[in-house]
Amino acid sequence: MYFGYIVGIGAGLASALLFYSAARGAPLIGTLLVLLTPLPSVLAGLGWGWLPAALGALAGSALMAAVASVPFALGYFLALGAPVVLAAYLAYLSRPHPHDANLREWYPAGRLVAAISLYGGALPIMVLPLIGGGYEALRAPMAEFLRRLSARAAPELGMPRLADAQIDALAELFVFVLPGALAAYWVGIFVLNLYLAGRVARLSGRLGRDWPDLPSLAFPQGFSLVLALALVATFVPGTVGAAGVSLSGALLVAYFFAGLALMHFIARTRARWILWVVYAGVILVEPYTAILLMLGGLLEPVLKLKQRFGTPPPST
Repeated sequence: MYFGYIVGIGAGLASALLFYSAARGAPLIGTLLVLLTPLPSVLAGLGWGWLPAALGALAGSALMAAVASVPFALGYFLALGAPVVLAAYLAYLSRPHPHDANLREWYPAGRLVAAISLYGGALPIMVLPLIGGGYEALRAPMAEFLRRLSARAAPELGMPRLADAQIDALAELFVFVLPGALAAYWVGIFVLNLYLAGRVARLSGRLGRDWPDLPSLAFPQGFSLVLALALVATFVPGTVGAAGVSLSGALLVAYFFAGLALMHFIARTRARWILWVVYAGVILVEPYTAILLMLGGLLEPVLKLKQRFGTPPPST
């Protein structure tokens, strides 16, 4: 077990260094590093448990406090430390199987993704004290950035410069959607790393639970009601509205993954080529395909799409 603690601390330090490099490096390199930042810590959590992951979160936060600042360390802990511990803890929750004493029922993958998306929806609100207490503080810098961009790019493109009213409207739109975009981006990256870490842990023999049937992924009852309430909250000004936008962005990404699971479920019993079409659509016409997958994930519990399309018709 002591080796697991060492692994957890090392993984936390590795994730912290990736986090620091992504934040301070060039934009392109930073984007690539962000995609892999959670992987070492998540792998340690799934391979050795939540306690090594917690030690890694504390070690990474301490490193960030030493090389950067305390607010930077708090940002790392909220964005990578705490959610990794939560994911590792939930992944290993289990109870005896009701019909077979030799088996265990593990925490469902759908509930795990739901918990991650709820955390991701809360994350942009939790970091508000670290960015000045509100996203409104970003309105003026964004307006100035758009003004300079318009002045530089408009002559090159042969277009008129943006008027002040247009710049203010774009800056307001940026401030409005930013919490949702941050939450959606975080949930997408974290769930992807959770899947990759699970695969690696399973191949290495370190995964201490059964592999879930991901195509059967399902969210808890009433989860769509949370999304509905979040969408209503987006019309409220202030922090409540920002929380609604943030939670909406996170839950929509969760339903995107539910839509992917639906496609895998249908393809498993119908035709594998369906997945080629789906992933080609994600790559080539991403916004439209993503919207369709979100709708599929939302409608599946209501219309029972897995029961309607998942089972092939009987042969005659």
